[in-house]
Amino acid sequence: MLKEHSSFVKQVIAAVDCILLLAAFYLANKVVFGRTVEVQKMVDYWIMFIGFMSFYLYFAWTRSLFSILHFNWMSGLFRRVVMIFISAGFLGAAILYLMPQGQSSRKLYLAFALFSFLFIGTEKFLIKQFITRMRKNNRNITTIILFGRGRIAAQINQEISCRPEWGFRVIRKLDLGISPAEFETVLKNCYVEEVCFCVPRKLTRDGFAIDPYLQICEEMGRPARVFLNISRATYFARWEYHRFMDRATLISHTVELDPDQVIFKRIFDVAGALVGIPVLVLCYPFLALAIKLTSHGPVFFKQVRVGKNGKRFVIYKFRSMADDAEKHKKELLKHNELDGAVFKMKNDPRVTIIGRFMRKFSIDELPQFVNVLKGEMSLVGTRPPTPDEVSNYQKWHHRRMSIRPGLTGLWQVSGRNLIKTFDDIVRLDLKYIDNWSIWLDIKIIVKTIKVLFFERDTAF
Repeated sequence: MLKEHSSFVKQVIAAVDCILLLAAFYLANKVVFGRTVEVQKMVDYWIMFIGFMSFYLYFAWTRSLFSILHFNWMSGLFRRVVMIFISAGFLGAAILYLMPQGQSSRKLYLAFALFSFLFIGTEKFLIKQFITRMRKNNRNITTIILFGRGRIAAQINQEISCRPEWGFRVIRKLDLGISPAEFETVLKNCYVEEVCFCVPRKLTRDGFAIDPYLQICEEMGRPARVFLNISRATYFARWEYHRFMDRATLISHTVELDPDQVIFKRIFDVAGALVGIPVLVLCYPFLALAIKLTSHGPVFFKQVRVGKNGKRFVIYKFRSMADDAEKHKKELLKHNELDGAVFKMKNDPRVTIIGRFMRKFSIDELPQFVNVLKGEMSLVGTRPPTPDEVSNYQKWHHRRMSIRPGLTGLWQVSGRNLIKTFDDIVRLDLKYIDNWSIWLDIKIIVKTIKVLFFERDTAF
């Protein structure tokens, strides 16, 4: 439906939201500073208003909050509004720390954010109710022809029938057996705004080709939407449309992170690395001296690991084992306490005295903040394997490398010395990948700190 993409409607809704934000800012000033609001008082805090509004408009636009004519606009509306305000609120709060003391007020900011959420939330609720009632009364309806057969065609027809607020009405259902000439006649005699093609991947009718029907739609100026059932060929991968080399393509992926989430996670990682690296610098003189006094070899241990999508990188650690530890690894494989493509041994004889202390509190992993800052690792992710481990992976194990590896992860805080098989580790990693959110990262980091200082028996 072309009207889904009305820029004018989106711009009007965005303008209305800006007016509501201004009203919320005025009301917040009135509540915080008194009944009479001086214009100069509001001007003093203009950076707060402009900053918050800019962040709100960006997140609202990228999350289709202004696309009220889109059939899927109502889906998860309240959740989207909440997440938009949380994102804009956190970034807006960061501005307070960059502003001069005379131009920042936490009370004003909190009141402004609260009133803004109430105003915008109420507006979206009223718009949703208005559109729902209008479409149930057969207004703003898009008439379509459903052309095709199979399970997906039946499902689409059922969903449209059960969701009148989407604004669709199926006026005809056509089977693949209809000839192009008959199809053309139907289009000529029907008021239809769009034709939806649902063609199965496997056709029982030999010789069927969709091209003539699409060409008829093209010649008659009727929009055609093709449901590609190729997405049913995979079990859990998600499919998205992309233009590539000036051609229409569908891409499947198993990690659902939009560009905003990737940026936000990267900002979170950089912030964590900037906190961790000073700790690394402070600890370095003491740990370097202890490592040198208790064993021969370098202070740092460097090893090639496999990162996102198989990209190799060099990981950094404080050396916690004897310098020739890798040479003796084969001798200890029979003592591996985990089944599968990973080696874990609680009382590893290769670990030095200072190494046991460092491993107890994961201090040996402090240099990995450098890997995080370089973008090779993340604060939270999956354990970065060695190339030897990857060579023993089963096919489904490789999906754990579809994201950046992390300093900590879900399996590390799930009682990792109680996990006995590598398959269990991978299942937890995939659970993290499929349910990722910035809040899950924060939760894992908090649990990691708890494990390190209060539940050390659960970790190697």
